[in-house]
Amino acid sequence: MFRTTDLARVIVATADVEAAVATFRKNFGFDARPEAGGTLPDARSASLGIAAAEIEFAAPSESGSPLDAFLAERGPGLFEIVLEVDDLEAAAIELAERGLDVARGSTADGRPKLLLSPAQTNGARIALVPAA
Repeated sequence: MFRTTDLARVIVATADVEAAVATFRKNFGFDARPEAGGTLPDARSASLGIAAAEIEFAAPSESGSPLDAFLAERGPGLFEIVLEVDDLEAAAIELAERGLDVARGSTADGRPKLLLSPAQTNGARIALVPAA
């Protein structure tokens, strides 16, 4: 049986990464400079750290990408919750056995990830990645 070990990041879809970062820094007191780069392969992004987790602000770099489609359909907002698990393969097997649709993907740096259908997770986009 797999175990969720941590909340890795929350990804917020936005058309303007710099403005979103500035808003969070101003309103919530993030001191550190944002880190460039992110986990979505077809996006420009920056992250702000909070404890062990990160808030990643992402804007599409390609039209037709999943992030671009999300913004066109829903506008800016919560895009994805990324959870770390102790055993990604066990998670894929167990979740499929429970009847969840599990798709395989990869992060921008090539790490494997599992994507769960929002239709089966109360509308939330959930990604699972191996624990760091």
